Amino acid sequence: MRDLVSVVIPTRNRVKMLERAVASVLSQTYPAVEICIVIDGEEGVTKQFVQRYINSEIPVKVLQTKGVGGSSARNLGVGIAAGKWIAFLDDDDEFLPDKLEKQLALLDENPEERHLAFTSVATYAPGKPNRSYHLPYIPWQAGVYSVGDYLFSRKGRKTIGFMQTSTLLIPRKILLEIPFTDGLKKHQDWDLLLRMEQAGVEIKHLASAETVYHQHVATAGRVGQLNAWTFSEKWMGTAPLTRTARDSFLLSIVNRGIATDKSLTKWQRQKAIVARGRKVHWNTTYSGSYLYMLLINLIRVYFK
Repeated sequence: MRDLVSVVIPTRNRVKMLERAVASVLSQTYPAVEICIVIDGEEGVTKQFVQRYINSEIPVKVLQTKGVGGSSARNLGVGIAAGKWIAFLDDDDEFLPDKLEKQLALLDENPEERHLAFTSVATYAPGKPNRSYHLPYIPWQAGVYSVGDYLFSRKGRKTIGFMQTSTLLIPRKILLEIPFTDGLKKHQDWDLLLRMEQAGVEIKHLASAETVYHQHVATAGRVGQLNAWTFSEKWMGTAPLTRTARDSFLLSIVNRGIATDKSLTKWQRQKAIVARGRKVHWNTTYSGSYLYMLLINLIRVYFK
């Protein structure tokens, strides 16, 4: 008998997207799956919608909160899950049919090991699904990069790596030991992966794109698109990042947020971006990519 995989989906007021996400779980080739839907807030439309799945062949559990945020909602989903494995799925993403089957094979179907797997993703330019491509550009190699360097450092104009919540498959016992950090406004998956790495959890990469990461225009409200650069800068100061990863994060994530912050004048944005450029450790290895990140965000101030 194969081990149960629990797919945790936090959601609220996005029934159309949720229907697509649930359909992708129901289409999995792996036979032992349950779905744990966490409705994160007091609303009745989603709860009414998910009733159609209660008696489906795949078990569906539903938990409703008063609105606790993505990290806590996922932790609550793990709490009600019966599976030895946890897969996370954002309600606006979807799995391809072989996603769980292939990840479990990569992990030798062994939930007792301290390991996890992520997949590559198929994605597209925001609002332009006909312009598709795969991420990450460079496969993960354990021991070659730290998680922070992989996520934030660049090779030329492109970020080296990409890891995202909907790509993850993790033994439940590890998530009970190392849960999502409650209360994070952004960077919830990055924070989790950095702490997993710090705790010695082995990370494995399924290079084929088995997750569809739907990118939306900013008005769609996806957490990753929220401009909260002051939060990002504060989080960066506490996250277990190497100096290189911290410098890259500052010049890309934080400075991009500053560049698009319309509450500041253009002069204030330019001044803040340059000030952060002075904080990084410039060296010959990374100076080219650092200069590119600095200049591209200065260009955004005046031309975006």
